[in-house]
Amino acid sequence: MTRAGAQPTAPTVADPAPGPVLAIEGLSLSVPGDAGPVPLLADVFLSVHPGETVGLVGESGSGKSLTIRSALGMLPRRASVSGRVEVGGTDVLRVSADGLRRLRNSTAAMIFQDPRASINPVRRIGDYLTEGLRATGMSRSQARAEGLDLLERVGLRDPARAFRQHPHEFSGGMLQRVVIAGALSTRPRLLLADEPTTALDVTTQAEVIALLKDLQAERGMGLVFVTHDLGLAAAVCDRVYVMYAGRIVEHAPSEHLFRSPAHPYTAALLAAHPSLHGPRNELRAIPGRPLALAEAPSGCSFRDRCPQAVGACGDDVPLERRHGGADVACIRPGKENWS
Repeated sequence: MTRAGAQPTAPTVADPAPGPVLAIEGLSLSVPGDAGPVPLLADVFLSVHPGETVGLVGESGSGKSLTIRSALGMLPRRASVSGRVEVGGTDVLRVSADGLRRLRNSTAAMIFQDPRASINPVRRIGDYLTEGLRATGMSRSQARAEGLDLLERVGLRDPARAFRQHPHEFSGGMLQRVVIAGALSTRPRLLLADEPTTALDVTTQAEVIALLKDLQAERGMGLVFVTHDLGLAAAVCDRVYVMYAGRIVEHAPSEHLFRSPAHPYTAALLAAHPSLHGPRNELRAIPGRPLALAEAPSGCSFRDRCPQAVGACGDDVPLERRHGGADVACIRPGKENWS
């Protein structure tokens, strides 16, 4: 077990390695509590290959953001962590502080949900963009030229003017474009997008998504797209992981998952999602409320909200099994089990 903040053993970021640009295997995480350790994640697995878009979906509080933040070593203070998190061949949980800074400046970057909360409001946009570029050894003039090019690439009409402005002078959509430019400034191999379109209107959302996909295709980046919007995940992602109460409960190619969900939770999410296509059906809310891992019942965490649960669902945490084209943690997988 590795304790976050403890003395790491690996000294530097490793050279790029073949295979997944992100590999999370058996990630479990807990934080200290008054009555003992409070579990937040349990045996999480996820992988992303270069050029691939992977979705991570689930209700609020399921552990999505915490999972992808682990790829940058952004873990809660005093957290106890076990498992493996590798980015470009670097073991993030054991890399040195200097190596972690290098990884964030060269291999992986994140786009946060709220751009106004992730950018210093008193600094000019030009300072925000050139800071990371200067850290790579660029001269001031080179960093400025690169920053202006990035602003133009993300669709700002007057990059030179934007360079001199402050964050409050931008709309939400424009500021999100600035944040995307900042994330791309170090040419990362892995881009982590934590619900980057939640606060945007539908038109701006579509523009931002198209921008991300174009830049991904151009640069061959792996992209993790965190969202609670199933329709958006279906349109954007190659594969989707479904998360509930700190665990991955289903994983499948997008087309298969949305056509034939195997886990009752996935089917319930789809049944609660409105659609403009097909017959008119009543939207069905999922009974109960989302649970954190620490308050989940024994066995399957979803069993108290699942109308098809049986006694055996409370015995043990379901092991992942293959069902059709999906990997699912359920003892009774299949769409027919949700009605």
